[in-house]
Amino acid sequence: MQVLLPEQNLSPTLKKAVGDKLKVVDEIQSLLEAVKVGSTCLANDGNKENIEEQKSDNKSRNATKLDDNNNNSERSNLNVGDKTVGSSLHTPIHSHTPFPGISQLTPSLYLCGAGVVMPMILDQLQVRFIINVAPELPDTPLSSVTKPLYLRINAYDRPATDLSVHFDEVADMIEEVRQLGGKSLVHCVAGVSRSATLCLAYLMKYGGMSLRAAYLHVKAIRPQIRPNTGFFQQLRCYEEQLRGSCSVQMVYYESLNREIPDVYEPEYRAMEEFYQRQRKALKRH
Repeated sequence: MQVLLPEQNLSPTLKKAVGDKLKVVDEIQSLLEAVKVGSTCLANDGNKENIEEQKSDNKSRNATKLDDNNNNSERSNLNVGDKTVGSSLHTPIHSHTPFPGISQLTPSLYLCGAGVVMPMILDQLQVRFIINVAPELPDTPLSSVTKPLYLRINAYDRPATDLSVHFDEVADMIEEVRQLGGKSLVHCVAGVSRSATLCLAYLMKYGGMSLRAAYLHVKAIRPQIRPNTGFFQQLRCYEEQLRGSCSVQMVYYESLNREIPDVYEPEYRAMEEFYQRQRKALKRH
């Protein structure tokens, strides 16, 4: 495990920095507009009649545009009103972020794969803590503006890997960042097994959820999650430590010749039923 601390822990003035950049952009745009207007005046300086004609044409065009804009504005207001009503009825509590591939599990916790992690996105999401659980990849590219806290965990996506040794530490750090008003992002290679497992551990410890409830919550937001069976066994043991009982059972599937968490059953039930029918047919013959 490797932790890299920024020069200023978790509290760079991102809002001010972005505001300053936007201010500079506005000034540049104003200068460009001034140059454009100046060049237009110089080009037309020798022909007063053309200028008068252009002014007249511009007035008529502006009048026409004003009428069109008023009509469009009325239609736009109606459309916005419809969208507002619709969105108020159908907007979920937690959803995918505006950036494809990044899932928001709580107001302060994101889950994703490595391919979508970029400094610009991290800045816009105001991420202050990044956990990289992919030793097969290079370090996560970090923002030079926000300088987030960075934790690298060397754990491969194998059932024999003991990821549980990091459950408490990672969950505690994510919660501490949340209490300080920051946001955390956990990623591995695909955002399916290792990073999802650490997010489930956090939701059990600090979200007041059972393992089953945490899994269903994350699954509803990010359907592709699938911690390997070894990690799921570790999560079951962790739930027993936290709650004194386990909400997910391991069930044996003959078609797979191994045990799987019962929350995976809907995905394998049809295959198991087909396998059993084939076995019965073979026995009859």
